[in-house]
Amino acid sequence: MVPNGVRMITEVRLSDKIVSFKQNDITKKPKKDDESEIVPNTLRTRVLQKYDKTLNAITEYPVKGLKGDVNSDFYEFLSMGIIPYLVGSGMFIAMFNLLNKHLTEKASLRGKKMGLGVLMYGLGKTLSNDLVTRPVAWSTGVDVELPYRNIYCTLPTKPGAEAVIDHKHQQRKVYDSIEFFRKDLIAKHPDYGVKYYDGIAKKLGMGDNLNDSVTETTPIIQSIVASTKTAKSLSSYCWAAAGVCVAIQNDWAEFFRAFSNRPKYFAKKGDGFFSKMGGKISNTGRNTWNLSKTFLKTFGKACKSLWKGGHGGVFNRHAGKAWLLFTAALTAITTGNVIYRAKQMGKLANKDLIDKNQESTVI
Repeated sequence: MVPNGVRMITEVRLSDKIVSFKQNDITKKPKKDDESEIVPNTLRTRVLQKYDKTLNAITEYPVKGLKGDVNSDFYEFLSMGIIPYLVGSGMFIAMFNLLNKHLTEKASLRGKKMGLGVLMYGLGKTLSNDLVTRPVAWSTGVDVELPYRNIYCTLPTKPGAEAVIDHKHQQRKVYDSIEFFRKDLIAKHPDYGVKYYDGIAKKLGMGDNLNDSVTETTPIIQSIVASTKTAKSLSSYCWAAAGVCVAIQNDWAEFFRAFSNRPKYFAKKGDGFFSKMGGKISNTGRNTWNLSKTFLKTFGKACKSLWKGGHGGVFNRHAGKAWLLFTAALTAITTGNVIYRAKQMGKLANKDLIDKNQESTVI
């Protein structure tokens, strides 16, 4: 019997007529890649992930955000940060080079070198990451750049709509979050699991046969990830600046001259469509090969010029050399600091080094 003034809590039901779930035609059959998984950290993987992430950031993510799609998340918001870099870089390159026809030859060369500097900045910043992350991975076993393919299911886009179980993917890294890195993916991967943490413990000098290598190595792994990301940021911006310094050397006049004088293809009278297409492809291939060789040759000369310095005062003669030495030293010192700190933490955590004969007080 229910007292007066007291309402009972009734059972809540979801009617099949109100909410229903279904799979679309693409995902009706279970697939092997319907679950998130770690992928090999190779150059091919990094290039494909960068391409996929950039393409989605330009085409898909802005549309979802402007529509107020409930499936938009913070990952997509952060991914769109690449757009200002691309737009700004393109704007600077265009601004430096569209004015070339109104400038003298010397001024035109300077504009081209400034446009090249934008590209060299991005390349230097991106390619230099391995100078920090690779030595750390070899010495500690922690690969900060370890990638994985995140699979998730979309939610209904509006009230009353059917929840279509549609598998989507995102290109992420296992250590995107320092405190909550993807231990679940490490645990279920056949090449990782507990032996992954055992390997880290061994490289850090924590000993073998730990009671719980996952728990004991986790704080050190988190410290390695945090310090490596800081070292990587400092190093990458210095190498990006070095790339700009290489781009402004006068040696690039040779490459720009070769680019302007590259052979053009002219179709012969009576050539058919396939003949013209084949000729264009063949000409493009030869030009690409020859310009690539010229670019690498010029790049080497520009690096040498930056190291030797120019004529004039002390600054002109030694500024380039000083910056390259500073950048190399900063990369080595910050990377060495990460490895040293990790080894010290592992040494302090090694229970075999504790003198059990000494008296101890439990706090």
